[in-house]
Amino acid sequence: MTFNHVISTIPSGYMVQLANSSAVRYTQLIDMDPELTVYCNRGTSGIDGSTSTAIGASLIQKNPTVLITGDLSFFYDSNGLWNKYLRSDFRIIVINNGGGGIFRILPGKKETQNFEDYFETTHDLDIQSLCSVHQLEYHRAICEKTLQGSLTTFFNDSKKAKVLEIKTPRKLNNQILLAYFDFIS
Repeated sequence: MTFNHVISTIPSGYMVQLANSSAVRYTQLIDMDPELTVYCNRGTSGIDGSTSTAIGASLIQKNPTVLITGDLSFFYDSNGLWNKYLRSDFRIIVINNGGGGIFRILPGKKETQNFEDYFETTHDLDIQSLCSVHQLEYHRAICEKTLQGSLTTFFNDSKKAKVLEIKTPRKLNNQILLAYFDFIS
């Protein structure tokens, strides 16, 4: 549901940068406006350089850019935000499930400390603080209602680049994805 709301509100003509495996996997399940240009960045483990790539691409693109990323990718490449070239029409949507939740769709013991520490990489890092450091406009959605409200103005003109953090339930996301796969099969 989160990706459906996000994808359906991206204005026509935007360049869409998809950061990591979850963003790509979920986005491919949603019909997109054919006027959107979509690029995907895959590095080691899918998180290397996603933000930096999106920012660099936005500098040569005439149209505005939105990066859709997971929390681990966002934090991993946060130094990409440390520059003076961010365009005011640059947007970042961070799907924050508190760790690498995509690994929950793989077989294995998921309710162990080893799984959480070494596969899922849970965290309680603060995206708002990082946005403050880099002088980015910050928005947060914690439920469907606040997501819809945030998306109504997120793509409006602004003086700074914007970040929208969307909190999703870490231990439920994989169940929703697998149920969706069952539904479409």
